[in-house]
Amino acid sequence: MDVTSYTASDARQNFYSLIRTASTGLKAIEINLRGSDPVILINKAEIESWIETLDIMSNPEEVKAIKASMRSKKFYTHEELKKELGI
Repeated sequence: MDVTSYTASDARQNFYSLIRTASTGLKAIEINLRGSDPVILINKAEIESWIETLDIMSNPEEVKAIKASMRSKKFYTHEELKKELGI
């Protein structure tokens, strides 16, 4: 993901444009305020996917299942998966 940095003053002047840019999910905006740690303006869906990934990766059982699945190299079509899941 591409990150572009702005001072707080520049971000204030371009706030709505920066929100639109970040909302695409293709760019994150770093805003630097003197004397403070920078903050990031990022698409909500993007951060939610990061949180989900961290949640999965912090569960040893889920990681084990993912690795086992990758080793099996078995692939399902959409129809096969629906049948397997009973939906």
